[in-house]
Amino acid sequence: MYVGGDIAESWIDVDKMSYFEIKGHLADHFKTDSILRLYWLKPGKNIGDGLVMLTDDASCQFMLDEQRDGLLVDMYAEEVGMQMTADDEDIWARDDEADDGHIQVDEALAGKTPVISPTSKLQSKDYASFCAFYRSPAKLSQEYMYNDGEDVVTKNDVEDDYKGLGVDGNVLADSDGSGADSADDSLDSDYVQASDVDSSAEEEEAAEMRKFASEIKRKNKAKKLGVHGSQIRLEDIVAEVPDLEEPGSPYQESSDDYSYDETSDGESVRWKSMENRYDSKAPIPVFDLGMAFRSSRHFKKALVKYGLKTHHHLKFVKDEEKKVRAVCTWPGCKWLIYGSITSRSEWLKVVTFDDVHTCPPRRNNKLVTSTLIAKHYYQEIRDNPTWKVGQMQIRVQKDFLSDVSLSKCKRAKSIVMQKVLDGMKGEYSRVNDYQLELLRTNPGSTIVVTLDPEIEDRKVFERFYVCFDACKKGFMSGCRKVVGLDGCWLKGSHNGNLLCAIGRDANNQMYPVAWAAVPIECYDTWYWFLGLLQKDLNINNGGDDWVIISDQQKGLLKAAAELMPNAEHRMCARHIYANWRKKYTNKKLQKKWWRCAKASCRPLFNLYRAYLAQDTPDGAKDMMSTSPEHWSRAFFRLGSNCDSVDNMCESFNNNIMDARFYPVISMMEAIRKKIMVRIQENRTKAERWIGTVCPNIFRKLKVNIARSGCCIVLWNGADGFEVQEKEDRKYVVNLQQRSCTCRYW
Repeated sequence: MYVGGDIAESWIDVDKMSYFEIKGHLADHFKTDSILRLYWLKPGKNIGDGLVMLTDDASCQFMLDEQRDGLLVDMYAEEVGMQMTADDEDIWARDDEADDGHIQVDEALAGKTPVISPTSKLQSKDYASFCAFYRSPAKLSQEYMYNDGEDVVTKNDVEDDYKGLGVDGNVLADSDGSGADSADDSLDSDYVQASDVDSSAEEEEAAEMRKFASEIKRKNKAKKLGVHGSQIRLEDIVAEVPDLEEPGSPYQESSDDYSYDETSDGESVRWKSMENRYDSKAPIPVFDLGMAFRSSRHFKKALVKYGLKTHHHLKFVKDEEKKVRAVCTWPGCKWLIYGSITSRSEWLKVVTFDDVHTCPPRRNNKLVTSTLIAKHYYQEIRDNPTWKVGQMQIRVQKDFLSDVSLSKCKRAKSIVMQKVLDGMKGEYSRVNDYQLELLRTNPGSTIVVTLDPEIEDRKVFERFYVCFDACKKGFMSGCRKVVGLDGCWLKGSHNGNLLCAIGRDANNQMYPVAWAAVPIECYDTWYWFLGLLQKDLNINNGGDDWVIISDQQKGLLKAAAELMPNAEHRMCARHIYANWRKKYTNKKLQKKWWRCAKASCRPLFNLYRAYLAQDTPDGAKDMMSTSPEHWSRAFFRLGSNCDSVDNMCESFNNNIMDARFYPVISMMEAIRKKIMVRIQENRTKAERWIGTVCPNIFRKLKVNIARSGCCIVLWNGADGFEVQEKEDRKYVVNLQQRSCTCRYW
């Protein structure tokens, strides 16, 4: 029967049920300095045959599984007292001979006789080793040996001294009843510790170090005895400052003031923690009972990483500041983990963990959210804003084995772009500073910033024009007098248009000359842009001998006619065909239409138009209504040395696509960098060229040389030639006038 003791009642959440949780509630009801052992009573049993000891979390789970009548459990606590006293207050000068320490046992269960089992023998041996370790003023070696000059105490002597100790410090009587006396008689009475060992004991730093060393010993002792550290008194431990340089020395808590030490080189080194901490650097997170985390957010982050790496969908059924519980969503899978923060520790520790997955890898893992995609691919989306969501979807499936929707990828991309744009706020207030910096670093350049004239009470940005001196000089010295004009929309949250002027270099590639950011594409903005461009390129005489290639932009035709009335104005054949194809979608008509656009002379144009009319008479009629004199090579003026029928501005707009997402300063900087790199790369390529003819031009020249093999030449005896190509085409060549009726030359 149960004799004496107090009775109390506690309510514990089933999700938080653990061995240390029960001990914590017990400490709220009973204040004791002794070591406690916990038992629980099986339903339908009595104290004599139904008590089961609680030793760890597994036994707590077994206790919950055995409950049939609700979750009301009868528990009993056995108090096993242990007290060690010393006559001398200085713990560094202990006299073993004068030590009156003894073991005091309080029986909480009447008539209960200790039973020696293999486990009890092992605990007795551990306890004896513990006592032998702490009775000595200095740490004993592995063989428990120390030398005082005369006598040597060995491990066998220590085991003989404590062979009478039973389970949890109970003294077991020998057959002659002298077991207790033999334990006292076997103490080493010849060893005397010097009383003045620590001469700096009064110093504050030494006192603090001794205090922390005592705390470490208390935790080590509690861990060894399987109890909480609060049940071990500091008076029961021999204070000893550990040598932290020795292998196997105790570690400090990471939150202690003395958790850092200084090496011989003067560098601070952090000591290791006693906690079983989570390793965030592991490729796949590994969890275990008692593992410590800094906070619930740190714990949840580790679980999300685990779910992504192992392709399992975890659901957080409990997500609070001090406790987190996660389960696997696959039906029938028993994997679960629970961690909580208690009043006994600042760490969040894993209390319950079942590491058994019975589910396959999941391709519908909901842990792959738009926020996670945005965080994982932030650099790629920021550097390449034109990254298509379809390609992003394929990349996510490859990296995370997860099928995500296009809308989720769109949200991830918008998150990244919004974050990038938020970091660029305030740029419009510094356009004048940026203008001055460009003029300082690029002398001779034309950098123009205009404000909105309709708003007088404050400065409001309106336009920004850029034409670098290097681009102007390069165009004037090596490019033909052909300029392509075009405008495109800005892609970001900032509304507006980007106007550009693009030339053709000696290799028949695009050469950026000038560009400007404007609020809208209209006659006023084009007139302002062409006026600045005319001054930079020295376009005089109303644009005589100059060629302008453009699309049908709003206001551009009128502005070009006013500023450059003598310039030849061509239209981009690619845009003309795009509009014509909307009505005539047959792909067989594409080649015949482009033959009309690239016909070198009017007879050939009429011939190809007749071929087109055979297939689609209405299409040929509609083609003639688009003013072919502006987009067909057969009607171009001679002397421009440029037979291009399309606009190079589309290539430029596509090249700066990512820059068009940014505000004005970031956009201008991105364009400047791209052009600078392009010029340098082309210069490096040109240094490796062999000959004086550029590669693209030389390639065309070889095609025409091969074509000349089908021509028959007749000379008139002076400077004229008759050239017959195949059987149905004849041309007249005049070397003096450097002309040919084919208009290819």
